[in-house]
Amino acid sequence: MNHPLANLYGRAKQTLSTIGIALWIYLLVQLCVSLVLGLGLGSGVALFPELTFSYFDMMNFFNAIALLVVTPLSGGLATWFVSDSLRLSYRKQWSLRFRKRDIVHGFCVLLLCSFVSGLLINGLSLLLPAPIEQPDFGYSANALSNALLFVSVALVGPVVEEVFFRGTILRATAPYGRLFALGFSSFCFAMMHLNIAQGVPAFFMGFVLGWFYLKSNSLVVPVAIHVLNNTLAFLAMDESLAWIASIVILLAACYGVVYLALHARQIGAELDEAQGDPHFLTLVCTNPWLIAFFIVFVLASLGTLVAL
Repeated sequence: MNHPLANLYGRAKQTLSTIGIALWIYLLVQLCVSLVLGLGLGSGVALFPELTFSYFDMMNFFNAIALLVVTPLSGGLATWFVSDSLRLSYRKQWSLRFRKRDIVHGFCVLLLCSFVSGLLINGLSLLLPAPIEQPDFGYSANALSNALLFVSVALVGPVVEEVFFRGTILRATAPYGRLFALGFSSFCFAMMHLNIAQGVPAFFMGFVLGWFYLKSNSLVVPVAIHVLNNTLAFLAMDESLAWIASIVILLAACYGVVYLALHARQIGAELDEAQGDPHFLTLVCTNPWLIAFFIVFVLASLGTLVAL
C-alpha cells in the first residue's frame, strides 16, 4: 500500500510539471504571436506609404495592438492547459462575498512593497555602470495608442494575469502549503517578466496579491488591486499627471505601513499557520521545465544588464 505522503508528492510533482509547461506555453505564444503581428503590421504599413504618422507613433500603436491580442491569447491558453490537466473550476472564483476594505488594504500594502522593491533596484543600480531602467511600454502623445495601451495594461492584463498566476498557479499549489504556494506563484510571476527591473517588484506584487486572494477567496480582490496599481502606473507615465501619482503612492505607502504595524501579530500567526512541507521546494528545484524557465529568466536579465 502506498504511503499517503508518497501520493501527495506524486501529485505535487505532476502539478509542478503541468505549471512548468504552462509557463512555456505562455512565453512562447507571446513571442510567436508578437512576431507574427509585428511582421503583419509592418507589411501593412509598407503597403500604405502615404500614411503621415511618425515612425514612433506607428510603433507605439502596433505595440498597443500586439499587447491587446497577445496578453489574453497567451494567458488564456496557459490557463486552459493547467485547468484542463488538473481539472480546475473557476465558477466560485469570482465571488462578491469579500470585505471591500481588503481592496484598499491590499492596494496600500502593494504600493509600500513597490516602494521598497524600488529602493532595492536603485541599490543594485549603484553597483552597475548605468542605472537599471524600467522597460518602455510605449506611452506617447497619440491618444488612440494610449487608449489601447491603457485597456491592455490596466484592464486586460490584470484580469489575465490574476486568473493564471493567482487563480490557477497559486490555487493549484495551495494544497502543498499556502506559504509555498504564495512564494512559488510569485516567483513564476516574477520570472515571466524576463528582466530584473520588473522581476523584483513583480515578486513582491505577486505575494501581496496572492495573500489577499487567499484571505478573500475571490479573484475580484487581486484583480481590483492589480487594476488600481496599473492604472496608477499608467498615469505616472504622463508628465502632467506624474505628480498626482507620486502623492497617491506616498499616502498609500504610509497607510500600508500603518496597516502592517496594526496587523503584525495577526499576519505573523497566519504566516506560521501557512507553513508547509519544505520538501515541496525540492520538487521545484529539480523540475526540468521550471529549471529551464529560470535559466531563460536569468539570461534575459543578464542581457538587459549587459546592455547597460
